[in-house]
Amino acid sequence: PAEAVGDRRDETARRLVRRAAPDRPPRRSPTAPPEESAPGLSLVIVAPRDDVAVHTPDPTAAESLMASGTPHLYAGVVEGTGVVGPLVLPGETGCAGCLHAERTDRDPAFPRLVAQWRSGRQHRVPPPCDLALATTVAGFAAAQALAFLDGRTPSGTGARWEVSLPGLRWQVRPVRPHPSCPCGAARKGKQEHIPEDGGWRATMAGQGPSAEVRQEAEPARPAGTWRAHV
Repeated sequence: PAEAVGDRRDETARRLVRRAAPDRPPRRSPTAPPEESAPGLSLVIVAPRDDVAVHTPDPTAAESLMASGTPHLYAGVVEGTGVVGPLVLPGETGCAGCLHAERTDRDPAFPRLVAQWRSGRQHRVPPPCDLALATTVAGFAAAQALAFLDGRTPSGTGARWEVSLPGLRWQVRPVRPHPSCPCGAARKGKQEHIPEDGGWRATMAGQGPSAEVRQEAEPARPAGTWRAHV
């Protein structure tokens, strides 16, 4: 909008989303108890701007979402690379903790590397990224979110999609439930919502909609309604 000329893009986008969001809940203090009649969030989109958080989602940042059983979708862009996923169904599919544990299995030094990366971050201003890539990632994340809210299981459920410049070729890697993760998805033995071959895909061709119905988040919401938070 014309009144936003000269403002930061992220701040302007946040204002527009809040202005356009239907039925946005009133702000309340973090210590205020939730209203019993208030519907729970159907989906939370976690979109960090820190490059370490995009590459390696912090499991502790999603503890409240996991504890409340709130589905959440990760998305982010770091310079020339964009990531969408995983879409986490708590207790059903692989989460950020599962991803961290799997990487630690492959490289026992991985937790120390992540700690060093995070301790060295001193930037207060979000790092730059390619505008066209960010728009592409945002559109794909929105499509994943809308498919989930429509009752389907999108391709990002239990998987991470990655795209890089200049080729913009999408690749996907499954995020499997890990036995050592406290989320409990591996112990429940639920079916994973990942590509059947379990490997990388060069393109998104052939990713048709799933017939599976998503798990409802708690607390239960009135039929025909949904709420998302970014």
